[in-house]
Amino acid sequence: MLPKIISCIWCSKITKKNSFNQTKSWRNICTKGYQWIHQLIEERGSDLETEMLICSKCLTMLYKARKCRGTANGEGFCGDGNNEEYCIWCLKYSTETVPLSAAERISLLCDYKIYCSSNARRCVNRCLEIPVQRTNEPTRLTAKQTISILNDLIDEVNRIKLMPIFLENDSVGSEEDFIAWTGWNLNQLMEMTSLIEPHMYKSKHRSPFGAVCMYWIKLKTNLSFRQIGTIFKIQTTKESIRKRVEDTFHTVSTHLYNALVPLHLGFHHISRTDALEHHTAYTKTFFGNNLSIIWDGTYIYTNKSEDHKLQQETYSGQKSRHLIKFMSIILPDGYVLDLIGPFKGKDNDAKISKAILDMNDNLSIICEPGDTQIVDRGFRDVAGVFEDLGFAVKMPGFLKQGEKQLTAEQANDTRMTTKTRWVVESFHSQFKKWRFFSERISQDYIAYIDILVRTVAASLNKYRSRLYEGKSPEDYALANKMLLLKSRSSHLEQLIINGDLSLRKQWNNIYDIEPDFNFPYLTLDFLREYTCGIYQIKQSSSYAKAHLFNNDDQFEFQLFSSNDSLLHCRLHSKHSRTTKYYLCIQFDNDDDDDPIKDHYCQCKSGARNLGCCSHVATVLWYIGYARHISWTPPTRTDIFREKIFDC
Repeated sequence: MLPKIISCIWCSKITKKNSFNQTKSWRNICTKGYQWIHQLIEERGSDLETEMLICSKCLTMLYKARKCRGTANGEGFCGDGNNEEYCIWCLKYSTETVPLSAAERISLLCDYKIYCSSNARRCVNRCLEIPVQRTNEPTRLTAKQTISILNDLIDEVNRIKLMPIFLENDSVGSEEDFIAWTGWNLNQLMEMTSLIEPHMYKSKHRSPFGAVCMYWIKLKTNLSFRQIGTIFKIQTTKESIRKRVEDTFHTVSTHLYNALVPLHLGFHHISRTDALEHHTAYTKTFFGNNLSIIWDGTYIYTNKSEDHKLQQETYSGQKSRHLIKFMSIILPDGYVLDLIGPFKGKDNDAKISKAILDMNDNLSIICEPGDTQIVDRGFRDVAGVFEDLGFAVKMPGFLKQGEKQLTAEQANDTRMTTKTRWVVESFHSQFKKWRFFSERISQDYIAYIDILVRTVAASLNKYRSRLYEGKSPEDYALANKMLLLKSRSSHLEQLIINGDLSLRKQWNNIYDIEPDFNFPYLTLDFLREYTCGIYQIKQSSSYAKAHLFNNDDQFEFQLFSSNDSLLHCRLHSKHSRTTKYYLCIQFDNDDDDDPIKDHYCQCKSGARNLGCCSHVATVLWYIGYARHISWTPPTRTDIFREKIFDC
């Protein structure tokens, strides 16, 4: 009969049953007298057995630890250093483990006050995020162990002193840190690294991941190359640091451009069918199923040049600054079709777009006659060129000489255009969050500014979600409602034009709103639906604050003497100190579903029926909503105004 094999419950040392009977080096600990050892076994994650044996070496070690336990500091360190046979995190035996690195051992010591020797191991599958607490393993270090841990701490301090701010396999930088410094999360940066790594030379001074981080930190923060070199702990002379980072920046710029731009930017990278997938409910409802493209110019400020000719060509009379321009060509959900440039600062959007059409016929790759080109007023000189090519042009209306207000039809068409065109402005805001493009650049960058600009645009296409989906059932419902409202006429407009409401004696002044003032309560959902958007509601608090300031904190308005369902008010223009606009609102307190019957304002776009202007929205928001929630004007900016001296 084969001898029975037994093992130590603590260290798993194996022996035969015969050997156990013949020696005093083993002890049976199943009795109640060893309950304190039972507790230690359970804390280590092991199960108690019916027959538990422990070797004399482990028993002696536990007795010594027990003797010291009564005087151990509860806030002190734990871990006895005998940890080569189990996982230091979960305390389990018989699992596949790997040795801990010095950094991991130091992290355990600093973060969790757990001491472990250089032989410590951890489960291969990274079993736990936080190690199991162990209060019954007081740390007693020998002189050799103390010297070893001090050397580890010194090595770790020296490593951190020379460690760059970002490493792909380091836990120091959080996800938020990567986004704040580069604009991208860790996974996105690692994917970019994989794109350029085959083309980059790797050395002890520069890793591909670090090079990608340097590139995006430069664009995101616009720090100097010397400052970025300090962040990445580059050890060389001052001038060499700047040169090394600059060379890295240009190298990454070239490789990222070659990897991203051909696949994610330009008329050639997308088919017409795919481009149509980027439509929204509003472009489909307003302009049909043909392709809609949004055009708008953006600019990057530059320093003055010693070259007089270059200085003249980059000067913009409109901005009174030196700049270069790019033309953004965007699909309705914010996907960048192309970003073309740079162009001279003195050229306007119409001249630039005409030059783009003359330089190449790339537009014909995905566009067909009948497609819609959505532009702003600066493109009016090139609208005929688009129409000659067979495209429909949608542009906000503009006043002719002597006119003060757009007609209702012009104002409604303008609202439909701005409802679809705002996404290009949102893209420019997103693009200029990389501060390199929002601040003034040196003329040295002009030679390759197109590479930088197009790389950022291609990266946004690949790694960011679309700026605006706009395909929900609610979007389609609002778009169809706006289309129906377009044909509605305003009864108030006719009354005001005919002079029926113009006599001052017909209006009763109200200087303050009593809590029981009889006006319909309007929810934010109703206001969003009535204004056909949120922009006017966002503007309302600023208009209301100014109106209260100008009228001694009283919201002054008037009611019609013979019809108390007509409200009249004067609001200032935010662009002019002296200009005020008269507006009129007709309401019905008995109609809960449609309490606001009509409106009219004398501002430029106040005649529209597709939503309303910000002046009308302000009165509706304040009287119908804000006063019910005890809204008070924000005071944060008052101190700024008070700090400015009057002359």
